[in-house]
Amino acid sequence: MTISGTVRRRRLAAAVLIGAVALLTGCSGSDDAQVDATSSAAAEASAPAEAAPDEQPPAPEPDLADLPDVVAVVNGTDIGRDEFTSAYEAQFPQAVTQAQLGGQELDQDLLKSTVADNLVSTELLRQEADERGVEVTDEARTAAIEDLLASSGLGSEEELRAAFAEQGLDDAEFDSQLDDQVRLDTLLEDEAGDTAPTDEEIQAEYDAAVAQQEATGQTATPLPPLEDVREQIEQQLVGGKISEAAQALLVQLREDADITVNL
Repeated sequence: MTISGTVRRRRLAAAVLIGAVALLTGCSGSDDAQVDATSSAAAEASAPAEAAPDEQPPAPEPDLADLPDVVAVVNGTDIGRDEFTSAYEAQFPQAVTQAQLGGQELDQDLLKSTVADNLVSTELLRQEADERGVEVTDEARTAAIEDLLASSGLGSEEELRAAFAEQGLDDAEFDSQLDDQVRLDTLLEDEAGDTAPTDEEIQAEYDAAVAQQEATGQTATPLPPLEDVREQIEQQLVGGKISEAAQALLVQLREDADITVNL
């Protein structure tokens, strides 16, 4: 299967919905710790609200001048300016917000490097899925649709398609991009193998969250009982294992790949 370099074919994977965000985060090469859902919830509940400043500095605009027509080449497959621009603009608002929360200005050169690296990683995984002949099953596709509906808050597949149609993604492109994402998810799940966490792992993760809460003094709102957050912890542990598998696979793929980045 030949993967085209057009933006419209990849817009869904660059959008904010199912595994794309998780995939790009997991494949960025970052070793940042995952957010602990239970401790974060407790921290948010106990932390005082910060007063909003009277004036916010004007938000910066994406600086995409002087981009080359071909931003990167991965084993002979081009990642073009339009595709890079789409991914950059999709990630730009969140990057600006994070920088402002840290009292810093956004380093756009660093963001460009990160976006390019993510696109290279995704292309490497896409090529590996092709090499292994990974196919999309009806079950996996249905599960992906259900995840999209849960993430978007929409009530039906028809509403979901209509929402993407408003963004310029017709049914054929939606199906193509969804299948592409499902193939990548399937590849990483196969690579990770059995990701079901043991009772011991779940208990250890919960105990770590309790210890973190106590260490930070955020005990005004105790953590819920383990059984109340067990599903969240399981999802976090599964996601961590798949992310580790993705990063390990990418290390191998990069060693044998011919990659050129033109930033």
